[in-house]
Amino acid sequence: MLDGYSLKKYDWKDWTLMIITSSLALQVIVTLALSLYGPFILNRFFNTPFTIEMLDLIPVYGTIYGTIASLPLTLWVVHKREIPLFNRKQLTKNQSFILRGLSKKDWKFLLFYIPSSYILYILGENILINLLGPSEPINQIAVESMFEYIPVWQMFLMIVVVAPIAEELLFRGMILFSGDRRETTWLRVCISAIIFGFVHTPTDLLSIYTYVGMGLIFSYAAKHTEAVEASIVYHFLNNLLGFIVILTL
Repeated sequence: MLDGYSLKKYDWKDWTLMIITSSLALQVIVTLALSLYGPFILNRFFNTPFTIEMLDLIPVYGTIYGTIASLPLTLWVVHKREIPLFNRKQLTKNQSFILRGLSKKDWKFLLFYIPSSYILYILGENILINLLGPSEPINQIAVESMFEYIPVWQMFLMIVVVAPIAEELLFRGMILFSGDRRETTWLRVCISAIIFGFVHTPTDLLSIYTYVGMGLIFSYAAKHTEAVEASIVYHFLNNLLGFIVILTL
């Protein structure tokens, strides 16, 4: 997989399996499974009664465990279907630097692009806050509330490790790139960013800017380098920063 599979068009099986194993789908599946079988499992195997408080936590556990489960399942699909998502340029170990699939040239670009684009993104966000007033996205509120019930290491795994890889493989790997070509179009950049943004359930103009804007800068990182690994790195750093900020609150 790290050597890179031959470029090919994604077929309906690729799309179906990638969507089913995505964090979004698995969150729903795990939540439904816990709702249906949670009481039975607790009573049968743990001799623990099911309470109303536990019922309220089902969506929380469904979200975190569905997200965590998505990474190994998605990687399994990529491997079994030989979907060309990793190392699309098929760089050798000698051509790669630090991370397989990214060259020294790619890293030089990222060292400039990530801080400069992030500063511009934050400036735009502050302008909107001054114009519209502050607001916190529902998605962000939900994530922060999970820290009350979920161990920090599991939250780190979900936010910093799993989400950047699993989400980028779907939104940048599958949607941004057509599969049979290394390069992509600006139309695909916009489509990828918009879908990524609205999947995160924005409720106002500021939250639309937050998620669609982030989707745009992730997408351009992948477009410029022709590598999903670039957007994974950016997404990882963004989520790591957000995770640290939440811990300091």
